[in-house]
Amino acid sequence: MRTILQTLAFFFPMPLNRWFHKLYGARIGKHVVMHPCVLILANEVEIGPSSKIRFGTMINVRSFKLGEKSLIGYFVHSKGTSDLKVGSACVIGPQTMINCDCPVTFGFYSAVGPRSVLFTHGSFLPVTEGYKAHFGPIELKEKAWVTMNCTIGPGVTVGEGTNVMPGTIVLRNLKPHRLVAGDPANLANLPLFRSADIRIGDLAHEILEKYSAWEHQMKGAKTTMSGGILYVRYRGRSLSVSINGETDIALLTHKGEQKGGMFFNLIDLVTDPGRYAIKMRLEGFMRLHYGLTFLSEQNHHE
Repeated sequence: MRTILQTLAFFFPMPLNRWFHKLYGARIGKHVVMHPCVLILANEVEIGPSSKIRFGTMINVRSFKLGEKSLIGYFVHSKGTSDLKVGSACVIGPQTMINCDCPVTFGFYSAVGPRSVLFTHGSFLPVTEGYKAHFGPIELKEKAWVTMNCTIGPGVTVGEGTNVMPGTIVLRNLKPHRLVAGDPANLANLPLFRSADIRIGDLAHEILEKYSAWEHQMKGAKTTMSGGILYVRYRGRSLSVSINGETDIALLTHKGEQKGGMFFNLIDLVTDPGRYAIKMRLEGFMRLHYGLTFLSEQNHHE
């Protein structure tokens, strides 16, 4: 019966596809976007709030977990006899292939780019003739980023904060905070240096200015800046956005700070549960242009 309901969900758009999954016991959070033609065949399914699974994705594994505000792109294919666990604020790019004959785990805020391949086994030729068979889990640690067209082999762990550059082939573990490019015969594996001179207040002003221009150019919305406050008017509605102010939406720049209304804390990467249309567009803009994914609560180890 579970397989029948999972298969039926493939043919229907929201909210019917979510309803079919819930009928057999899948746990699906609020505001999940699940496109039609998404096939999830798993004994256990858990999909966190505000996550997205796009058209053409097929997942056939033992258990599947997707964290809060994580995104699976178009035509992702994952198959195997083990588990796929994706943490919060993660991204799996379009046309990625993930073999799960051993567990595959994405840590908090980790990502893999389009057309990449993650394979947990290397076995095809007969071991009776001396050929090797290699099986092992794959894990991307917190804030690891495997970019487009990469290949990750069995048993590989990508360390916390490590960036794997486009087209790289990785067949051994990578230490934290490395910049890696190439192939096993010629692999550049360098320390990754991050900027230590980030002024959050200046960044917040830049976000408002660039978002104002983006809204005007891409969305046709009317925007004005006055006294450090951005005013956005769209489809007869208007909102004000400021930095640490008492406006409709506030960009907060101090650790641990929250407010009663709508806000984005740029330090903690936390936001309120509000889903006003302009707020959602601002959030999408910051995720695309600045790599900022805001969760409803801090939990870096889901």
